[in-house]
Parts: sequence; structure tokens; C-alpha cells
Amino acid sequence: MRRRDSQRGSMALELTVLTPLLLLFALLMILAGRVTRAEATADEVAHSAARAASLERTPDRAEAAAASVAASALDSQGLACSDYDLRLEHGGLSAGGAVTAVLACRVDLGDLSGLDVPGSHTVEGESTVVVDTFRGRP
Repeated sequence: MRRRDSQRGSMALELTVLTPLLLLFALLMILAGRVTRAEATADEVAHSAARAASLERTPDRAEAAAASVAASALDSQGLACSDYDLRLEHGGLSAGGAVTAVLACRVDLGDLSGLDVPGSHTVEGESTVVVDTFRGRP
């Protein structure tokens, strides 16, 4: 009988010790998920913007198309990126050339207050698309 009484309350003690660790682990998984989702979104949006720009004939129209596609793609993605910056390198859109889009995306992490992380984290996505070699001149 003595052995049984010596373990009385050990389950409550284990639960008290493990609960904060389990909550910390859950917050870390949420953090990793947000950053990974933002990285994937940034790559996807950069590719869409570069593709849209490569289909245009003038640099001004290419930049406008890339900005429009990036804005609509980020709106449809939800909360992955709260703020972004799109840079486009098009080299004059010559046939056989390349268009590169770089998207810097800021991810909000402020609500993960249980972790000692900054309020936001910036990820970058980059994509290069070749301008069609056989298209006609503008």
C-alpha cells in the first residue's frame, strides 16, 4: 500500500509542468506555418507578376500589369502578407530577354506574444520569366 501513496499527485504535477511546454510548442508551429506560408505566397505572387509583365509590350505597361496582378493575388491569399514591396527588372522587354520580379512581404507575428519574436518578419520571393522569343515587335 505504501508504494501507491508515494505517487499520489504526480499526475497533476506532470500536467502542470507539461502544459506550458505544449503551449510553447503550439505557438512555434503557428510561427513556422505563417513564415512558410508567406514564403510560398511571395514566390507565387512574384512568378505571377513576372509572367504578367513579360506579356506586355512596353515597360510602363509591364510595371502596371505586374503591380495589378500582385495586388489581386495578395488580396486573394488572405492574411499571409500584410505589407509588400514589388520590384521589377525587365531590361526593356526585348524578345528573348527576361523579366525578374522580386516581392518583399511582411508577415505579422505580433499576436504570438508567448514567444519572444519581433512584431513582423520580412520574406522575399523572386521569379524570372523569359520574354517570348518569337513575338512581334511593339
